[in-house]
Amino acid sequence: MMQRSKLRVWFGALMALSLVLAACGSDSSETTDAPEVVETTAPPETAAPETTVAETTPPTTEAAEALTLLVWADENRASVVEEVAPAFTEATGVEVQVELVDFGQIRDQVGVAGPAGEGPDVFIGASDWVGELATNGVLEPIDLGAREGDFTEASVNALTFNGVNYGVPHAVEAIALYYNTDYSPEAPATFDDMKAVCDANPDQTCLVVPGGGDGADPYHNYPFLSATGGYIFAQDGGVYDPTDVGLDSEGAIAGATFIEGLVTDGYLASTNYDDAKALFTSGDAIFWITGPWELGGAADWTVPWSVAPIPTIEGGTPKPFIGVQSFFLSSFSENKLVAQSFLLDFIATEEGQTLLYAADPRPPVHSAIIASVADDPVAAAFGLSAANGEPIPNIPEMSSVWGAWGDNMLLLRNGDITGAEAMAAAAEGVNTALGN
Repeated sequence: MMQRSKLRVWFGALMALSLVLAACGSDSSETTDAPEVVETTAPPETAAPETTVAETTPPTTEAAEALTLLVWADENRASVVEEVAPAFTEATGVEVQVELVDFGQIRDQVGVAGPAGEGPDVFIGASDWVGELATNGVLEPIDLGAREGDFTEASVNALTFNGVNYGVPHAVEAIALYYNTDYSPEAPATFDDMKAVCDANPDQTCLVVPGGGDGADPYHNYPFLSATGGYIFAQDGGVYDPTDVGLDSEGAIAGATFIEGLVTDGYLASTNYDDAKALFTSGDAIFWITGPWELGGAADWTVPWSVAPIPTIEGGTPKPFIGVQSFFLSSFSENKLVAQSFLLDFIATEEGQTLLYAADPRPPVHSAIIASVADDPVAAAFGLSAANGEPIPNIPEMSSVWGAWGDNMLLLRNGDITGAEAMAAAAEGVNTALGN
């Protein structure tokens, strides 16, 4: 990080320049109308937008002291932003205000609040948001500059859309298998191994996975489909084809039929997320499939547990969705250069990434943090699961997939329709929504 005196000199020059530019013309970031949401049509090929210059590290002047950065963060990350904020304020004179927003609400709210002048400068999000939010004009490109080499190539790629980077990554996540070591001292390598453990303990619930009961959750059920060759959109070299929906492909139907068998035979309980968690953490369920976001509260569990990649299914390796957690810069921010400095000089650093990992121990993507947790078996298990996985498609059309797919997977998980019926109906719903 630059010395504080250099920060102040640089920031003074930046603010003077920004005042001159403001006198010469209007600020292109001032937007009054919300951009039209694109959900069903692939965006046209356009030139890559100009990226904010990465030599940031701003400044302090009397004008700067009036600035305030608003950051939207969920409960896991808000504490980290609050911890690094004082150093940024001391170095630049810019205050940082942290607003706690539920992660599930950020995506929708930022596109509404931003045009109204009430949105954040910086916000937490996930890689699969990038295509839609960038197309709708919500995201500002970010030039990672020299910082890019500190992060895994996969994490940077996940935040790239049409050749432009839009985020500062901090963690990768993919679901894996939590298992109760009282009943399964070793991780099951195959689903047949898992069934054998459950057969030997008939009084316990075998496997809990979100996506049943009253809670549609296709995300948690995707590994069953991908293990047998199912897919969402066909792709070639990382470019997705939204006209080729694979939910009713032979592989997807095979995976859904496997789920049907687990439900029929009593191995897979019909549970929503909260019920699945309660059953495992109380010791009533032997196996639970979910992600590393639960690790922060694991110290309070009273059951012995460990984590492993999801067992193979009929010889196929499950490929859970990979999501990259990121900090984004709003295109509606009036303080873009200052916000980018906060991201690159306080969040993207080894110190910032260390704090993020300590607060929310999901598999890191910063090389120094990866090295520091190399001997942690739980981190290694989630890392291996991510290595087996597939990125969530980040194209805008993905927003039209979750509804029809989730609704029909819920019917399957609750035993109301067959696997083949679920996949046929899901594909039909998605194709209709996309106009295929």
